[in-house]
Amino acid sequence: MFCKVVFDVPLDRDFDYHIPPELEPLVRPGVRVTAPFGPRLTAGLVLQVTPCCELNNIKIKDIACVVDSRPVFGSDLFELASFMKKTWGGAIGQILFSLVPPQPYFKLQESAAPAPFVPQSACVLHTPQQQTVFQELASSPAYEYYPVLLSGPAGTGKTALCLKLAEKALQNFGQTLITVPDIVAAKDFISLAKKQFGEEYVFCWHSKTPLAQKKKYFSAVANGVPCVVIAMRSGILLPFKNLRLAVVLQEEDENYKQEENKPYYHVRDLALFRGQMHSAMVAFVSQTPSLEMMRLVQEGRVSHYQLSQKLPGTDYSPQVKITQKRGEHSKYISDFLAQEIRQNLTRKEPVLLLLNRRGYSNAYYCLNCGEYARCKKCGAILSRENTPEHGDFLLCKKCGAHEPLEQKCPKCANLIFKSRGGGTQKIVTEVQKLFPQARILRLDSDTLKTKSGQGHEAAQAISSGQADILIGTRLAASAANGRKITLFGVLDADLELDSPDFRASEKFGQLLFHLRYCAGCTAGGRLVVQASGPDIYPFAFVENGDWEASFQQELALREAFQYPPFVRLVRVTLKNKEYKELEKQSARLKALFKGCALEVAGPVSCGKKTDKLKKQYLLFKLTQEQYFPAVAALDRLSAQEKKYPFKLSADPYDFY
Repeated sequence: MFCKVVFDVPLDRDFDYHIPPELEPLVRPGVRVTAPFGPRLTAGLVLQVTPCCELNNIKIKDIACVVDSRPVFGSDLFELASFMKKTWGGAIGQILFSLVPPQPYFKLQESAAPAPFVPQSACVLHTPQQQTVFQELASSPAYEYYPVLLSGPAGTGKTALCLKLAEKALQNFGQTLITVPDIVAAKDFISLAKKQFGEEYVFCWHSKTPLAQKKKYFSAVANGVPCVVIAMRSGILLPFKNLRLAVVLQEEDENYKQEENKPYYHVRDLALFRGQMHSAMVAFVSQTPSLEMMRLVQEGRVSHYQLSQKLPGTDYSPQVKITQKRGEHSKYISDFLAQEIRQNLTRKEPVLLLLNRRGYSNAYYCLNCGEYARCKKCGAILSRENTPEHGDFLLCKKCGAHEPLEQKCPKCANLIFKSRGGGTQKIVTEVQKLFPQARILRLDSDTLKTKSGQGHEAAQAISSGQADILIGTRLAASAANGRKITLFGVLDADLELDSPDFRASEKFGQLLFHLRYCAGCTAGGRLVVQASGPDIYPFAFVENGDWEASFQQELALREAFQYPPFVRLVRVTLKNKEYKELEKQSARLKALFKGCALEVAGPVSCGKKTDKLKKQYLLFKLTQEQYFPAVAALDRLSAQEKKYPFKLSADPYDFY
């Protein structure tokens, strides 16, 4: 007997091995084995068992031992890996080992079933609308794939509805997965779930979970133990045996796309795929759903339930105000916002200030009126760059255009421009000068790296009155959920909107509506947005609370300019030591796919100034029919390029 084995290496192929007679009863697809690979024994995964080998006149090595008594993953292992490879590319061995951890870290153990489930506290549905939606969802046929979208403002009970559905799944001895976008949201939700279901039924799966706990949870999930798994995006890859409900909270969040490390995937697509494989209900929950999700609703592939009835004590009308970006005493805080902050400090009510840039991010602006230097081709904000090839220049990271440093302000005709910092770190310094008596906390990805759990502590400090002002990126917006914050400030709408990312307007709108909804859950809630003018975004939608009109306008623009969800995108990032060679690489790749894509945009320079290799990216616009062949072809080309392999990002979210 022979078997085909793959390893956790960037080689997109399998390898043939002979099975010694004494191991034949143990070897089957999905079990891990140890086999000679190069100079050492390495953990591999069996893909297939065959009675004969296709290779002739070649000595076939024996596998050394079998690690597992049965497959570690469920029956959808190979289908899931195949779907991931087809959709986002990557070596099949690396994809499989992202699903089945290598030895000796995880070895499947028998798990004792918990006692019969008894809810720790009653999950109450407060509004007639909640009860109606729950009855409709609960009456859907068991063991049938049913994807739904639950949308509506904060305070309409979407989370409680999901907990009620999870309770029903537990009572029927099923498994539930609930994903959250970041660790700040995870810790709050874990506490809520443990109160509802009891600690023995709630499994926490995120980067801070100890390895010993992960081993226990992995085995329990693989053995089909009834549970509620609260996880970040990697939880979608767990080996569920009896998945009855998958919930994706804050479905629109970009953290659900994994594109930093292999394997690449998006939780939305995997949730739909796994729900179909397990015949389970899949619930996407959002105040402001992504356009991709709304397109699925329009196509009839996802059912839509809109909740509008607010819970008691959360139905208020927030005030929305658009102001200038700078004030008499500050370049970053307008006089109106400063006065509002002062009122909150007097009343001892917390404040949340958002700027979606960390540290001291530079922009190039007019010293007289503060207007940013903009690209003459596409109108995006230019960033100041310096390279040996071009010296000092201004770069548009949206379309790749280069412009000289000498600029004339289109607003006041001033010729003097200057670089300045405007990240969260700088804002903390500025606010401390204006309000020296205020207790200030900063929350962004930098502070999360420096101190474990700081995001959760910042949220708790706001709730308990230990802090007056929270300053952060969009990550801090998660901390606003359920907190009695009465003043929300967005410090620079221009920087939020002007980025290389075509989703910038959608993300900005989602942020504004999220903050408006949070402000509407508290008496006296206000939202202040600082912008260079009222015409840079349709703020009237936010002022009126009309999310429907907002996403319909954005959807029409996407269709007109051929962007997702109407086309598929693939971003290819190339790198080289020499700038001229890099340009040749880009030109060759563009020529190769001419006629195989709607458009190949770029190249656009990218990467950090400190990177040793120079980088550019190309953006492929593809129809649904062109998408999968293009991903497969680019994946093969990347594997063949030994010296300077390019990075393939299918359905990209990172454009920096």
